[in-house]
Amino acid sequence: MPNIFKRILRRDSPPTPLHSPQATQFEGSGIRSSSDIPDPITERRRSSKHWGPRAANYANRAARRSTDSRRQTSTSATSSAENTGKTRPAGLKDPLLILRRSVFASWINVLLVLVPVGIASHPAHFPDVAVFIINFFAIIPLAKLLGYATEQLALHLGDAVGGLLNATFGNAVELLVGILALVKGEIEIVQTSLVGSILSNLLLVGGCCFFFGGIKNNEQVFNSHAAQSYGSLLAMAILATLLPAAYNSLNAKDAELKSGTLTMSHVTAIFLLIIYIAYLFFQLKTHTNLFSAVPLEERREAARKPSDNEPTAEEESSGGANNADRTRAASNEELMTQSPQDITIGVTPAHSQTAATSTAELVKNNADIVEEAKEPVSEEAVLETKTEQAEKDNSADDEEDEEEVELTILASMALLAIVTGLTGVCAEFLVDSIDGLTDKWNLSPSFVGMVLLPIVGNAAEHVTAVTVAIRNKMDLAMGVAVGSSIQIALFVLPLLCILGWIIDKPMTIYFSPFTTVVLFVTVLLVNYIIGDGRTNWLEGLVLIIAYIIVGVAYFLYPKDMDTTSSSLGSSG
Repeated sequence: MPNIFKRILRRDSPPTPLHSPQATQFEGSGIRSSSDIPDPITERRRSSKHWGPRAANYANRAARRSTDSRRQTSTSATSSAENTGKTRPAGLKDPLLILRRSVFASWINVLLVLVPVGIASHPAHFPDVAVFIINFFAIIPLAKLLGYATEQLALHLGDAVGGLLNATFGNAVELLVGILALVKGEIEIVQTSLVGSILSNLLLVGGCCFFFGGIKNNEQVFNSHAAQSYGSLLAMAILATLLPAAYNSLNAKDAELKSGTLTMSHVTAIFLLIIYIAYLFFQLKTHTNLFSAVPLEERREAARKPSDNEPTAEEESSGGANNADRTRAASNEELMTQSPQDITIGVTPAHSQTAATSTAELVKNNADIVEEAKEPVSEEAVLETKTEQAEKDNSADDEEDEEEVELTILASMALLAIVTGLTGVCAEFLVDSIDGLTDKWNLSPSFVGMVLLPIVGNAAEHVTAVTVAIRNKMDLAMGVAVGSSIQIALFVLPLLCILGWIIDKPMTIYFSPFTTVVLFVTVLLVNYIIGDGRTNWLEGLVLIIAYIIVGVAYFLYPKDMDTTSSSLGSSG
């Protein structure tokens, strides 16, 4: 530390004992105690007035270091206070705390008041339409609670087990509705609800993510490697549905076609489950880097609209001032490099000595000005500023993505069991009322299974995906929308097919040619859109309109026609 700076910082004060904390802390710095630290503003004025610009520069640096140190101390104290006051996970001994955190986890949970009404509607012999509508809206918050309990359990058990839990309970509503309908022999409801869930996730949920996210952001980017993996898995699922449909177009006996379709569906279901297990291992274990999110800076660059790149009036004025300062500093530096003899060329002898003396003083004073003009734009300062800004962006993004453990393992499992039971009861009453609803409103079972039931199961996922898409987190939104479709196609559908095999129900992967064509074109359209790893609002609008067209087609679908394999041979 220069001696001139030590003179600035010294004051007349009583000496501090040699072994005191203050003496140890400030030993070797020329400051005897913490009370000797000068006020930054006062010392800045004093140094500028009495010691010249160079001493003022040193004083400014000391003031900045003192301010930064105080800020770091305050920040560390605040962070430690936050850590000590972190949310304590609620256990089974705190049922009221579990209830409060679960209920207030989302605004959708206001619909929980319909759960007891929906459960009581069936024993009270409500009309089928009323039973369907009440349980329809009661299942939506239950699906959200299932997702909340699964996420809390996954935070304790790690990514691998968490991925398996998300695969199992992510589409629990579709699975429960499918099992109950399958036991009752409602094969058409089972198959159309599963196909409708795939279409709803890909077209409606994905389209809303792209549309609303694209309105706020210019373009949104996501991991193209993950998108290609999603596309290949969806293509495999379409292949599994195309083969039974093509097989049933053969000119053969009905009994032979029915037997062959059942055998083909059972074998295909086993291999689809194997592919899904391999996909989980690939995503969570061996190739996790292929599914990592796009860096924050790249997402912000793509989301920046063209109007955001144009400088404002304030930026233009500040840029002009900065250019003027740089020009002035350059002229001063050029003047400083010249000798007094060079500057006094052409001056008369009578005034040459005076001019040389004045020029020398001017060059000497400008030396400090040029040094101060150069100092703020040094490479180290620029690098340090960029590093600090990047750390702030990363820390802000991490804080935004960080999930807090609110429930213990036992509390999460208890909540999961209770919500699953309530969802099963509401789903059973919902399935029982479908026949009365279709007769009363003259709707086809295909429309109920293809449009209405998927809206129930995907409501929570829909809200979550659109929310994160608006916040420019398209990798997470893609995982919710497209990943859920992959779960249905490669996990839930083959699992129900094998379950039907066990309980002797003719559940197959064969769909009517109409449904197969809709699935094929949907997957083809989605693969075209997500293939380049970039989306905008127009592509989202295309997917939404495609879903509306599909919904209208199934609304007009003839009521007495079967879209599934329950009439193999006659509907092929």
